[in-house]
Amino acid sequence: MMSATSVDRGRPFHWGSGWLGLALLAFGLRLTAAFVTDAFHHPQVYEYEDLARAMLDGRGFTFHHLGITYHSYAPPLYAWLCAMIYSAGGTVAAVLVVQMLVSVGHVVLVQLLAERLFQRRGAGLIAGVLMALHPGLIIYASTKAHPLTFDALFFTLVLWQFWRLRDQPGFGRAAATGAVIGLGVLSRATIGVLLPLGCLWLLATSARQDWSKLLGRCVAVGVCAVAIVAPWTIRNTLIHRQFVPMVTVDSEVFWRGNNPAATGHSYIDSGRLVIDAMSAESRAELRRLPTEMEQSRWFRRRALEFIEADPGAFLRLTMRKLFYFWWFSPQTGVLYPRLWLYGYQGYYLLVLFLSGFGLWSIARQSRRMCAQRGALLIVVFLVGLSGLQSFYYVEGRHRWAIEPLIIVLAGGSVVGLSRAVTTRWRNRVAASNIC
Repeated sequence: MMSATSVDRGRPFHWGSGWLGLALLAFGLRLTAAFVTDAFHHPQVYEYEDLARAMLDGRGFTFHHLGITYHSYAPPLYAWLCAMIYSAGGTVAAVLVVQMLVSVGHVVLVQLLAERLFQRRGAGLIAGVLMALHPGLIIYASTKAHPLTFDALFFTLVLWQFWRLRDQPGFGRAAATGAVIGLGVLSRATIGVLLPLGCLWLLATSARQDWSKLLGRCVAVGVCAVAIVAPWTIRNTLIHRQFVPMVTVDSEVFWRGNNPAATGHSYIDSGRLVIDAMSAESRAELRRLPTEMEQSRWFRRRALEFIEADPGAFLRLTMRKLFYFWWFSPQTGVLYPRLWLYGYQGYYLLVLFLSGFGLWSIARQSRRMCAQRGALLIVVFLVGLSGLQSFYYVEGRHRWAIEPLIIVLAGGSVVGLSRAVTTRWRNRVAASNIC
């Protein structure tokens, strides 16, 4: 019999009573942001808009980049969603409304996960409010036609599914976990790293006699995830006549973070991208290459040449990017008003402080191994994802996608703070009795 890891069996898990109020708060904030920024009339669009329009115009999943037509420029899920909305008569404004609703659902999910982990309604309320107030996720959901809202949701869904899988390791839950990972990879490829990390966590937190059963479930997770991603991979491979799992720009993204002009960010300053620092000769050489695969190999070769020429610089740059991931780079906020940046920095410091209390409260509860194991998976995901991203380049949105996991821990601050206050009060009472 598998032991519970995420939930104390002594108290049944149920929907929190405050979820409706949180949902209304979250939707109201996002709708207000859209009206204040006039996003319904002037939304910020990205390459996904061009990809969706190209599909509707009969040009397929194509995007013009670096002088040629790319067929595997981005993961497809978000562009597919936009194309579906447009084909039904919707506009970018309709996409923003969908994003707001998805973001609201994510707020409720974070509330439920915090309550589940800490077995306190107060923990769920704190996490839900923090999630509803997240400045970056509000802006992306309400003003930008960008997949970050969905990426962030998938990261949180994978956490939830692995918690559920360890509670009851049946094939149904394994299939659901694999399906979430597969869909998530079609939105953001780095979600795939959660599959091995989650499976290792399952094994590491289980008794040896359960390993054979859990290995079978992990295989089922992998098979279901691969089954969902496989059609896209096959399509890419047929187009490019070589194996392309997801996109052809992965080498370019790697080069952005590993070249002589690299800052660790995609920007050098507010008006210049790292790629803009490329010499005229290099730019001309790159644009002479006729296919996206050749351009991909060009970027990979240049990045590896940089690493081989100065491994120390590569190591220092990687560590700097890891620091930027968890803190702020000099380029952070270059595209936003300064006041917005200061507001987010204050919010982020508060979340870090509260999540520290949440972790402390779990570490102090030696009899709640289930909560400790659940928190361990959050930490494993955070460390693994930040380490992986540091090999590429780092922007604030990369952390925003996984900050909901930190917010789940922050919800436990009510437990940690109440424990600290109670301990202090008891010590005072004991001291007064001695006197």
